[in-house]
Amino acid sequence: MLQRLKSFLSNAAVVLSILGIITFSLFIFEEAIQMATFGTWPAQYAKDWDLVMEGADTIASINQSMKMVNYSVGWLQPLAFFSYRAYGKATDYYVASLRKKVLVNSPRCFVGRKVEFVFIPARIQPERQKVKLVNGNLSIITDSIPETQKVLVSGVVERDGDLLVIKADSVKPVR
Repeated sequence: MLQRLKSFLSNAAVVLSILGIITFSLFIFEEAIQMATFGTWPAQYAKDWDLVMEGADTIASINQSMKMVNYSVGWLQPLAFFSYRAYGKATDYYVASLRKKVLVNSPRCFVGRKVEFVFIPARIQPERQKVKLVNGNLSIITDSIPETQKVLVSGVVERDGDLLVIKADSVKPVR
């Protein structure tokens, strides 16, 4: 009987140790995300949008790693699994909203990246077989004049001299 109890306690200690390693690793990911998040605040205050973008990319990368660990072994500790799944979703939201803030303040930080956002052109310029939707130093190249004033644009940001151009994959009306 005493041997069975020792064996049970020994096995329980191994299981608890494994669960502790998993949840501690997830906790360290959470802390790293928080530190990077805190770093984006003074960068935003200083209007250093390149540094804010670097912070958003760092947070997204850490969050992806955290979610991989959580989905591969985190389910062994169900309470931690659901908690870290929620934390990962909230982090995705923070990164998305931070990137929108960078896009509004410094769209040049997105050169070479795919973006999706609502756009209101100040003017529309038909050109040969394409249409250029222009607002400030940002131009959207599309196939046709949109039906509505507001459009949801998706495409990769490119530089054309001092201008930024998006050759739209999609331009959808926003009502």
